[in-house]
Amino acid sequence: MAAARRTITQASGTAGEQTGQPSVRVRTLLRAAEKVFAVEGYHGATMRQLAEAAGVSVSLLMYHFKSKEQLYYQIFVHRQNINEQRRARIQAVDLDRPDALEEIVAAFIEPVLALHDDPDDLWFARLVLREAADPSSQQRQVISSLFDPMAREFIAALRRVLSEKPEGFHEWAYLFSVGALTQSAFDTRIRNLANAPSTGDKNASLRSFITAALRYG
Repeated sequence: MAAARRTITQASGTAGEQTGQPSVRVRTLLRAAEKVFAVEGYHGATMRQLAEAAGVSVSLLMYHFKSKEQLYYQIFVHRQNINEQRRARIQAVDLDRPDALEEIVAAFIEPVLALHDDPDDLWFARLVLREAADPSSQQRQVISSLFDPMAREFIAALRRVLSEKPEGFHEWAYLFSVGALTQSAFDTRIRNLANAPSTGDKNASLRSFITAALRYG
C-alpha cells in the first residue's frame, strides 16, 4: 500500500509535483478534470473526456498523468491546502474554552464552505461529495491518505470537549458531519425544497446544525 501511494504521488514528476507547486499547464489540466469527475464520477469519466475538457490531446494528458487514477489523485493533492487549513485551525482551538465545540465545527466546515463562493471551486466541493459517497473509494487512496489525517484531528478534539460521550460516538459524529457538509454543495436542492424566495444563511445554519447534533446527540 505504501509503495502504491508513492507511485501515485510521484506520477506527475514531469509536471513538478515532487518538488512544489505544479506548473500552470498542469493546474489547468487539474481544474478541467475536476469538473468532468464531478459530473461523471471516477468510473464514468474517460481519459478522452478529460483531455477534451482541457483542450489537449490524450497523449499530452498521459504525459503528465500516467493513468486516470493518478490524475484523479493529483486533483486532491493539489487541493490539499484545504485540509491543511482545517487541521491547523482545529489544532489552534483552545479546547478548554466554553465555545471550543463551536470553534472546532467552524474549523471543520468554513474552509470547505469558502469553495462555494467561487463557481469554479464549487466543482471540487461536489467532487468531494462523490468521493465520500462512492463505496469504491476505499480502493483508491484519496480518503485514507489525504482526508483521514484531518478526520483524526477532528475526532481527537471532539473526544476532549465531549468526553462524556460513549465509545464510538466521536467517529460516527465525524462521518455524520461529513454528510451534512458535503450535501451543502448543492444549493439547487434547497431552492427546490424551500417555500420562500430566501433560503437563509447556509453557513450559519450548517454550523448550528452540526454543533447541536454533536452536543445533544
